[in-house]
Amino acid sequence: KKQFYANTFLRKFRSVPGMKDYFKEVKRKNKGCAVHFVSASPYQLFEQLRNFFRDEGFPEASYHLKRIRIKDKSLLQFFADPFDYKMKQIEPLMESFPGRKFILIGDSGEKDPEIYCAIYEKFPQQVQQVLIRNINDAEDSRMDRLPREKWQYFTTGFDLMSGI
Repeated sequence: KKQFYANTFLRKFRSVPGMKDYFKEVKRKNKGCAVHFVSASPYQLFEQLRNFFRDEGFPEASYHLKRIRIKDKSLLQFFADPFDYKMKQIEPLMESFPGRKFILIGDSGEKDPEIYCAIYEKFPQQVQQVLIRNINDAEDSRMDRLPREKWQYFTTGFDLMSGI
């Protein structure tokens, strides 16, 4: 949790090496491909995130960020477990595009492996692949609910290029 808050508010945004190249190649090979960025970050960071991704050369994306207001109890949502929030963001995307295949990309820092396993269980025909950046030596057992050929841990985007 401390790393999440520090990365969100204190540190300069940094892209994962090779991820821009991976996204561009996926878009090049899959005409009509859409990118949806789902994060537990507060929507107050939207402009900074959009500008960062644009300046880094990432493809255009839709952004799904936590709606938090400092003046009411929604502020407490910032500290809530990201599982429910991300499920409520991703499920409607899957339902809105029933014929679309999704590549779910996240990291092992919080709950992305468990969230993406739950999404796969609900939408197995739509989840093409789950890619998890392993930032904390996560155990393979976190992905036990997925068939082995459906997921991969990676360190940089360059690790993913051969699988496109």
